[in-house]
Amino acid sequence: MGVNWDIIKIMKIALVRPNSIIVSCPPPLGLGYLAGYLKKHRQDEIMLIDARRWRMRDKEVVGQVKEWGADLVGISVLSFEANEAVRLARLIKESMPGVILVLGGAYPSSIRERVLEEQTIDFGVVGEGEQSFLELISGLEQNRGLEGISGVSLRVNGEARFVGYREPIKEIDSLEVDWELIQPERYFSSRLRTSQSTLRRSRRMVSFLTSRGCPYGCYFCHNIFGRRFRARSVENVLKEIDYLVKRFQVEELEINDDTFNLNLERAKKILREIAKRNYKLWLSFPNGIRGDMVDEEFLDLLKSAGTYRVSYAVESANPARQQEMGKRLDLEKVRWAIEETYRRGMHTAGFFILGFPGESEEEMRRTLEFAFRSKLQTASFFHLKPFPGTLLGERYLKGEDRLERFYDYSTLDINLSSVSDERFREIRKSAYRRFYFSLFRIWSNFWLAPKNFRTLRSIYDAVLLSIKDSVNY
Repeated sequence: MGVNWDIIKIMKIALVRPNSIIVSCPPPLGLGYLAGYLKKHRQDEIMLIDARRWRMRDKEVVGQVKEWGADLVGISVLSFEANEAVRLARLIKESMPGVILVLGGAYPSSIRERVLEEQTIDFGVVGEGEQSFLELISGLEQNRGLEGISGVSLRVNGEARFVGYREPIKEIDSLEVDWELIQPERYFSSRLRTSQSTLRRSRRMVSFLTSRGCPYGCYFCHNIFGRRFRARSVENVLKEIDYLVKRFQVEELEINDDTFNLNLERAKKILREIAKRNYKLWLSFPNGIRGDMVDEEFLDLLKSAGTYRVSYAVESANPARQQEMGKRLDLEKVRWAIEETYRRGMHTAGFFILGFPGESEEEMRRTLEFAFRSKLQTASFFHLKPFPGTLLGERYLKGEDRLERFYDYSTLDINLSSVSDERFREIRKSAYRRFYFSLFRIWSNFWLAPKNFRTLRSIYDAVLLSIKDSVNY
């Protein structure tokens, strides 16, 4: 017997992050925001199952959901977790035919109604999920038509449809993470890496957002929060930091904004207040700072607030490619920012992309030379892959039915450049060797690092992970 769509009462909601091949397991911030929003508007019981944190097998997840008696299960899915999430959804539905299954996150957002090709999935939430998920639950309980709920993929008379995109939440100060549900202590004690980066200063670390949205629209990126930049107020940001420090004794924040310094004056105020309040926090920016929007005062404030690592997403050192992808960085300003960050004693990391459509070996070399000659201490050289839901994907994936091929980062089955697959692999492997085995990187990464085992091991792991990334392609 399946779901009785005529009589629905939702009292127990299980939010699940599936287990996957992903090494890192920071606290699930997205599910924390979702739970916080639901608790603000409803009286449901909410269970959080982080299968990645506990390396749970699917049958363990199914057992917990069934024993607890969930009425609805929401699974948060990144694109490269799609296969694992679908497998889990099938097992849950097989064990609990009457449960309602909803997928949210980057995967259902990228393929919209196509997520419902998997018959065990009842609904998909597309984009920013808090309002859409709440309205979906209310609509189900009230037995009213769901076709008017934006941000949802559903079936109408057996046909999969995407209702349409929802306007982003304007006042994001109204959103709160349910940290009590997440229980950060469970992550502090983990032997697994609970940070996005391998380089960290404290185990008592949590991920943190001060804004949503990125206005640049790079054609390879799927931005689940949209292109409208929405910033939390400085007061709201500091209120949450106060809470995390006092309630959970947090010692490090990993700030994962897409464009933290888009509003430079606001970013400076946040950093100034963190330093003024003497939290004695470590800060890192693994998602990247916009490198052509910094000045000396901002870099000084980063340092005084406790920042020890800054990432810069350069992507390409070719101005024409910068225009084409939609990023439009001023490369000379980025070069200056990297040098000044390094000069202030903060660890510098860089992200680069090779394999743009029609890209020549000469263009690749120009990007690599930028990295080699810079003061970057670590770097990743990614292979461009057109994913569904991105502008690049829309351009190059028309007529492609085999979705699963795009959710494996470890294969070079799509090469848009003018360089052969074999030569492309050689270029990337050579890039990692030349970058990491330069005297400057050996000296700056190991000799200048604080002389303790944890920091040295973190740097070693960062280097190893970057190099390992190349050999699988």
